[in-house]
Amino acid sequence: MNRLVIFIFALALSSCTVGSGHRNVSSIVQSDKAVMASLAYDLQQEHIAGTFDGLVLVAQGNIVLLKSAYGYADREGYVKNTASAIFDMGSIAKTFTAAAVLQLIHSQKLQLVDTIGDFYPNAPEDVKPITILQLLGHTSGLDNFHNDSDFELMDKAQAERRILAMPLIAKPGEKIAYSNAGYTLLAAIVEKVSEQPFKDYVQYNLLTPLNLSNTGFYQDQRVSSSKLARGYGGDDQGRTTFEKGLSWALIGAGGMVTSIDDLAIWSAALKEGAIFPAGASNLAFSKANERWLLGSLAQVEISGESIIQMGGSTDYGYTALIQFVPSRNLLVVLLLNAHDNKYKNATHHQLSRKHILPILLGEGAELPLNSF
Repeated sequence: MNRLVIFIFALALSSCTVGSGHRNVSSIVQSDKAVMASLAYDLQQEHIAGTFDGLVLVAQGNIVLLKSAYGYADREGYVKNTASAIFDMGSIAKTFTAAAVLQLIHSQKLQLVDTIGDFYPNAPEDVKPITILQLLGHTSGLDNFHNDSDFELMDKAQAERRILAMPLIAKPGEKIAYSNAGYTLLAAIVEKVSEQPFKDYVQYNLLTPLNLSNTGFYQDQRVSSSKLARGYGGDDQGRTTFEKGLSWALIGAGGMVTSIDDLAIWSAALKEGAIFPAGASNLAFSKANERWLLGSLAQVEISGESIIQMGGSTDYGYTALIQFVPSRNLLVVLLLNAHDNKYKNATHHQLSRKHILPILLGEGAELPLNSF
């Protein structure tokens, strides 16, 4: 790519307002690598077409190569998305649940071979043998949902009863089947073992040590509600999930918000094992099975590359994604608050598969292979 084309790409990106309506692109960080100019231009075109709003970050090692904000956090109030905006992370919240469980394993308060029967002696006989390992790796046999909606009012006791009473869809360990209910049960087990509320455990053992001040649970008073990006997708426009409140319909499986910088810090902490004592093995990146790592991260192959990732989507247009490309030491983070009918609630995955990764990993991408 010649320098003139690169300059044109960079000039187009530097515009504060693009197109009409609520289209807006703000470049926060962009390296001088040609591949980043190409990626920035491509994402700008997708945004102009109305595909997404939100934040995109690409880093190699500890260096941020691209960070851009698209669209509006509040269209009615004409508040643009910025690096300080806070979004729903969807199922990426499961990585915090997994981290809490793995910390308790490191401190020998819990073991991967512990079973549901150890904590719930009155559980049905076919449910009792399910292990912590199987819950983490989605091979428990538990069905996906124990709730009718994310916002159904439900206390912990109700959630436990519902989950334990659900008919198994497979024998424990027999089949990989994604289960939100399994992660809610893990959060309840964290409470039993740690003897403190799950939200407090996450705050004091994960968020505070990493200074994740823009990360928390729905209606957490520590999170600045003025920074929340409203959601624009589906039938209900301009609302936030944060304002809906959090019950045990969602605790452990979702119900958390974050900023782009906080999520990048959290992703790095998972990769580096910073949530564990110095010198300890990084269980978060240890295999649970052929599909899942113990840290609630999936292993997939995209365009011939091994990718480690976790995504999430929820109501009002929020989608989110963290992706590691081990061969190039790359991190991709997406926090989005709008989508249209092109990709709908799979916008995060489709942006990555069809735009971000093909450009980052394409021939001449100038991002050399690195050890992870």
